[in-house]
Order: sequence, then structure tokens, then C-alpha cells
Amino acid sequence: MDLREELRNATRPRHAEVERLFEPVDIGTGAGLRRFLLAHYAAVTPIEQRLGRIVDGPQAGCWPFRLSALLDDDLTSLGVRQRPTIMRADLSDAHPLGLCYVLGGSRLGARLLLRRLSETVGSSTFRPRYLTSAPDDAIWAHTRSLLAAAGDAGGYRQAIGNAAELAFSAFAEALALVEDSRETDDALAV
Repeated sequence: MDLREELRNATRPRHAEVERLFEPVDIGTGAGLRRFLLAHYAAVTPIEQRLGRIVDGPQAGCWPFRLSALLDDDLTSLGVRQRPTIMRADLSDAHPLGLCYVLGGSRLGARLLLRRLSETVGSSTFRPRYLTSAPDDAIWAHTRSLLAAAGDAGGYRQAIGNAAELAFSAFAEALALVEDSRETDDALAV
């Protein structure tokens, strides 16, 4: 079984749990969209920071994308001045391929969310750059090529799987952090 398929099978329960947690967040409303973007900012930022610190070895430069910058721009455009504390999970030893797998795969989900947003509110509303401007096809192709190039992953398959689980957990934790930190929907716009 190739690494991508193995990761998909191994992380399916955690991935489904994260989708279930985000399901009630209605991105068709201003408050829901802010919560969604804040949670993604809190999860994506430390993952991209971890990937950016890799300067040596075969995974150096493995994540050339900056989704956190798109999220920051979106939050600024929505008037959200405060950013949530980034999630607390320790990513310092997380294998980069597992982190890339989750971030890259999230772009497939972004397409579905954008379609849902378009169906819900039409074309006259704010279009988050995080959902519209990221080069999703390039990101997913890049992610697939990283995983394919890993081959048998040199005995690191478990570490890669653990990192993917940790990345999914980061999204769940980030949503909980955002939900716990808000007193009202208006507080998010402060």
C-alpha cells in the first residue's frame, strides 16, 4: 500500500471526527466564517511554522505555501484584530510529511467548503482568500509528489502517521480554543 493510502486509512477516524466538529460552524454567516477562519489560523500557523524551520535533510523546503498569510489577510479584511492563541500541541518532533499530508489534503476540503459557501450566500458576499486564492491543485499535486517520493518512507511510516494524527488534532484543538475563547459572536470581531 502506498504511503498516501496508508495515511488516509490510518487517519480516517480522526479526520472524520474533525469534520464532525466543524460541521456546525456555518461559514454562510459572518460569525461562523470568523470562527472557521480563526480556528484554521490557530491550527495552520504553528504547522507552517514547524515546516518552515526545516532547513536540512530531505524535507527541507517541503512546504513552500503560506496558507497562514491568506488566513491573516482574511481575518484582517473581516475586521478581526485579535488572533487566537495558536494551538498548544508540540510539533517540534512531528514528521513533516504527516503535517504536509493534512495541510495538502485540507485544500480538497476547501473546494467543497467554497462550493457550500457559494450555494448558501451567493456571489455577493466576502470570499475568503484562504478558500479562493490558495493554489489548491498545485498544493495537492505537491503533497502527492512528496508522499510518492518518500517511497517506503525509510522506516518512518509510523512517525509520519503520528504527525498526521497530531495535525488533525491541531484543528480540533484550535476549534475548541476559538469556541472556548468567545463570549459572544461579536467578541470575535473586536
